[in-house]
Formats: sequence, structure tokens, C-alpha cells
Amino acid sequence: MKWISALIVAIFLANSAAVAADIPDEQFVTLKPPTDDRYTGINFAFNETEKNTMSSLQGFTTDGVDALSRSTCSKLGDPGCEAGKYLQYNSQLTLCNTIQITDCVKSVTAKDSSGKIHVGKFVEDYPGKTKYTYEGNPSVNLPPGSSSFIVDFPEIAHKGGTQYLVIVSILGNRGLSETIFTMEDFTTAIYAVSKIQGDNFILTEPSTAVGKGVNLGGRPKTGPGGTACVQTDGKSCLIAWGLDVNTEFSLSLKLSTKISGWLHGRFSEAKSEIATASDGDQIVTLSGKPVVVPGLFGWFEKGKLPSSLIKEYGEDKFVDVQGAGWQSNLGQSYGPDGRPYSILKTAFGYDEGGLKEILAWIDALSDKSAYAPTVWSAKSIRSGSQFERCMKGQSTLSGIVATNATIYIGAPPKFNDTEQTLDYKVAAPHYLPNGSEFKGTYNLVIRSEVARCIYGFTDAPVSATISIVSSDGTNQVATTLFSEKDGWIYLSANNFTFSSPILKVKLKQEVSKPLATPTKSATTSPAAAAKKTTITCVKGKTTKKVSAKNPKCPMGFKKK
Repeated sequence: MKWISALIVAIFLANSAAVAADIPDEQFVTLKPPTDDRYTGINFAFNETEKNTMSSLQGFTTDGVDALSRSTCSKLGDPGCEAGKYLQYNSQLTLCNTIQITDCVKSVTAKDSSGKIHVGKFVEDYPGKTKYTYEGNPSVNLPPGSSSFIVDFPEIAHKGGTQYLVIVSILGNRGLSETIFTMEDFTTAIYAVSKIQGDNFILTEPSTAVGKGVNLGGRPKTGPGGTACVQTDGKSCLIAWGLDVNTEFSLSLKLSTKISGWLHGRFSEAKSEIATASDGDQIVTLSGKPVVVPGLFGWFEKGKLPSSLIKEYGEDKFVDVQGAGWQSNLGQSYGPDGRPYSILKTAFGYDEGGLKEILAWIDALSDKSAYAPTVWSAKSIRSGSQFERCMKGQSTLSGIVATNATIYIGAPPKFNDTEQTLDYKVAAPHYLPNGSEFKGTYNLVIRSEVARCIYGFTDAPVSATISIVSSDGTNQVATTLFSEKDGWIYLSANNFTFSSPILKVKLKQEVSKPLATPTKSATTSPAAAAKKTTITCVKGKTTKKVSAKNPKCPMGFKKK
């Protein structure tokens, strides 16, 4: 069933006189294997978990690990969602209004290339109210189950019109013995869209799966996947168009369910602002320009896999079952070995293993992307334990890392103890579908106090260097920028190449020189210098002395 909605839209688009002969990459759908042989394939661009989802509140009975039963509820206390049950929500936020004044989107704006700011005009909630819509409860940190929505920018046109879909999705849960919900995942995205009508679009309803292996927590599975619909209400479908990469889009959110930790962005020139409303809500503003993200797609006969894939998978006994199963062109679902006829791999970990696997596919596909949609999105990423001491007690955003790479490590930059750098790994093909060289973008936005804590710096000004190290160890030349404003440090590197560079940021702070003692005279006395303390920090055989009013050892060092 995963391919039905994709097929419907693909047929519609192929026969629509209103659409140009070349379907934009934003509407890319998976093509079937070229022959009746058995194949292994890939379709991977960026994390599209925000597409085709709707709000839901579900309650589970559990043995502590697996979901034994689940119920869908319209409010807390409904049968199946009583106290003592494991509860999980998927909240889609709408635009703030006179009724919805918290956990909503305050505004959507766009700044064009001339610097003029346009405010998005609300059109409608889409898909709107469904049978899974539920009531929120701010007192227990449960955001409302509203809907994604459409805004209109009459002066910011795209090839499909002037309307844009805004998605803000928050996921969370409440444990068996807990009283307050905890945010687990945050995702937001903006799509340029137009609407097509029809009766065959499939609603992406919440999963009903239970039993052994159906674990609690994580993002709810809402399928189907592989569709050109960004969102559907069952009777119509929103298809995506290219975003203008010179237009800066901004979202301002009003949240009682506060965002903290780190975000990963799919935009360039990233900016963030954090404020507190009079009612205590968190006001978060995210801004940036859309970026082009290369996508990977291709099929290979199972008996003729390229050497990079043979080397990557080796004797992996699960290689033929991990992915979406595909029938043969003759309708066969399983081969004589009892395994799916063909496998399309679409899910990869945003970690070292996933990056390594993607690089094997990039090599197999001749270092070239199959499609390259424009993207504006942001999502929460795990903060890890490395920066724990610098984020302890914080209930606000610590930083944003943004890149246009196909895949990245889904965590904040890693602090390199040896080089005293913040390192970030990414990967993408060298070439775009038209054969031109793909150029990378990287933005690091980090709260000033967090950055200074990592390095053990004082409040004095800092500087930074950014280096791009290719996979062969050579340094690339890139355009880099650094600034500090309103409590945030902004760093960017642009125009570097792939396939798997390491992006290194090093912050520096000049050591303050002691003031010269003034000459004594009959009429003046020496100025009192600010008292400083010097401590000794060690890491292995390396020793550093740090002098400041309140000195701290850099990350990785301990006070002697």
C-alpha cells in the first residue's frame, strides 16, 4: 500500500496540462525497478517526518517494553487515556487566534531580496479537524491537537501560486507513573504548495500496531510514504513547489511546552530569538533562507551490486529485509527464498553508521544526486552528555546547527579535546542532477554563555576560525563569517565541496595582559585593578593556566 498514493499523484501530474513537462524535484516520487529481476534500491533526501501527519492522542497498556493495546482519545480521561496509562501525543500547531492563545504559531513572515517583510495571511487549517483531533491541557504540559495550516503571500509567488503550508509538530509522552508530559521531538517546515482535487488520496492515520516489537516512545508511524502529497485531507492533496532560496522565511512560536537543547536546520543564514511572554510562555523565532538538499535514488540488481555496497553490507543477513518491500512488475511479493522480491531502503540513522552507509550508496550512484528539492525545516536533535555541564538547568534553546548536506550527524557539534574545536560531520554527493558541482552551506548558532562555558572563556570578546577538512585530510577554502549579537554567536561556512568533509570551528579569546602600575605621585594614587585568579588545568600531559575573575577549565580539562 505504500506506493498507492504516490502512483495516483504521479499519474495525475503526468497528465495534467497545468504542470510543465518537467516535474519539479519537490514532487519527486519513487519509480519502480526497471525490469522483472530482483532489486535493492535507495530513496533518501532529508528527514521528511513532518510530511503527511495529523494530531493524535493515544493511550497504551504495556508490559514495560512493548505496546500490548492502544486507544485513540479526544481528551485526557477518555477510556484508554486514564491516569496510569502510558500516553503519547502528536500535536500539530495552528496559527494563534482568540481561542488558541498558547502552543500556537504567532506569525509567519517572509523577507524578500529587497529587504521588504511580508506577513503571511491565514487561509485555512489543513487538513483541519479530524476524528483524531484532541483537547490540549497546558497544566500538564499537553499541547493541543490542532492542524497544520496554509498561509498566503500575494507578493511571494512560486510556480504553483502564492500559498504555503506551515507545519509545526510536537511529539511527547507521559510515563505510567508521571503526571506531566515531556516533549520528545519538535519539527517545523514551510512548503510552497498548490492544491489538487480527487477522491483517492490516503489519509495518514495514526498507527494501530501493537504486540511484541512495537515499542513505546519515538515518533509515531503514520505512513504511507513515498507520496508527492505534502499533506492531504482525503479529498484533496497539497503538492510542493520550489522555494525561493533568496527569500528569508521566519516562524514565531508561542509555547507553554518549551523547546530546549539543540535544533538542526535545513536553511542558510540561520537566526534565532528567544523571549518570554507576559503569561510566561516561551516565544521562539526561527529564521533562514531555504536550501537545496541533494537526494539519492536508484535500483541495483541484487546479483550485481556495486563493489561499494558489497563492501558495506558484506554478509549482513538482514540486508534483503531492511527497507520497504516492493512487488515485482508481475505482482510477486516474495522470492523463492521467502524474502521480499525487492527492497527500497529509505531509513538511515543520523549517526556514524548511517553516514558510512550513505557514503557507500553515493559511491554506487557515481557521486551524483537524482533530485534536489528546496527545503526550509528545523527539528530537534539529541543534545548528548558532552555539553551537559554547560546546559544544566537550562530550559531554553542552546543552539542551532544547519546544513544543506544530504545526511549529517544528528547531534550538536562534537568537542574535539585534542584540537579544541567543535567538529561536525556531513555527507552528500559531489554533483547535482544537472551535473553541476554541489556547494555546501553550514551555520552554527550557539548561545554565547554555552560557548564560553565549553571553552572556559570569560565574558570578554571572542573570535573564531572555521576550517573545512576533506575526507582525504586536505583543507578546503570556504567563505566564512563570524559575529556575536544579542547573546548568540553566529558562524557560517559556505561554498565547500563534498562528499564527507568535517567542519571545524575553533573559538579563541585573547588572554588579558596585566595593566602597568601607574607611577606614584603626590596627587594621584594607583588605580585598583580588577582582582583575577589563576588556576592550573590539566588533561593528560597537557597543562594550561587560566586567569580570570571567575576562571573555568576548558572542555576536557580538569582543575589541578
